[in-house]
Amino acid sequence: MREIDEGLRFLDPARSNVAEPDEETLAEILAAPRQERKSSITFPRVRWWALTTGGLVATAVALTLVVTNMLGVAPQPAYAVTPAPLKYRVADRPAPEVLEQIAQRAEKLPDDSSNDGKERFVQDSWSLSTRVDGIQVTSAVIPERRVTWRNPDGSEKWKVRTLKPQFRTKEQSKVWEESGSVGRTPQEYSGSSGPADMSDPRNHEAPLDANGMSKWLALGYESTGSGETFDAVSERLLDRSFSPKQRAALLRALEDVAGIEYKGQVEDRAGRIGAAFSVKSQYGGLPKIQSLLFDNSSGKLLAYEEQLTGDVGKLNVKSPAVVLYITYL
Repeated sequence: MREIDEGLRFLDPARSNVAEPDEETLAEILAAPRQERKSSITFPRVRWWALTTGGLVATAVALTLVVTNMLGVAPQPAYAVTPAPLKYRVADRPAPEVLEQIAQRAEKLPDDSSNDGKERFVQDSWSLSTRVDGIQVTSAVIPERRVTWRNPDGSEKWKVRTLKPQFRTKEQSKVWEESGSVGRTPQEYSGSSGPADMSDPRNHEAPLDANGMSKWLALGYESTGSGETFDAVSERLLDRSFSPKQRAALLRALEDVAGIEYKGQVEDRAGRIGAAFSVKSQYGGLPKIQSLLFDNSSGKLLAYEEQLTGDVGKLNVKSPAVVLYITYL
């Protein structure tokens, strides 16, 4: 999710060196006729689509220009439409105690690894920086479903399809329609990658002990704060599965994460109930709450979410605002 955080930073002019368009430039754009949009989809997402920093800067510069030029002067919402937050609770149990109980249940389960080493992963996800037709859609939440097939050598192929636009109010739906109904027609794309680089220890099997798991999660990060740890958990499980003993090691590694809180039994966006754990951080540059949701019986990761809680810079969202979620199906 590091690319997501970088993307959100670069979309925020207050936290980058990108200059906003001047009034003369905007006036010229507003006077330009609408252009026919060609169907193309780009997803500035996690490591699945690792864009360069330069590409993200260019996105921040061109964002307003593209939207206005393609959609004319159609109304845009004062604040970007974001998903409703999950219903977290104030729990009176310490997080390490709950994590340990789930770990003990998980480690007793029989090994559920694939016999042939081939695996299939499905996730529904959304982020504030997702673009459809080259446009950052602010008038609707348009999730995507990604299916990934992974071979024993780490090579992968994947398919991605946009899902039905979502709204929290009828007014939001009306604004979306008046803004061009971007994302009404589902869009798809696919890709593939070669074998994993085994010289990178991140591609090695996850450890079976808590200490080793903590060190493995920290690989590739410049610092080892709570936000980085939660980000690493969500990223490593995008295209790999853990055995019951690895899941127990992961849960025990989280017991030592500074500031971790148990947020009760929570229903995720797929209707499943799990134990929620959160940390407050500024990972990515803005104050946020990062949350992980685990199945109570198996210890499997169900969901990951990020919610901005304070200063949002010049991102056009109203705090608190969910800016990223992944549901592991």
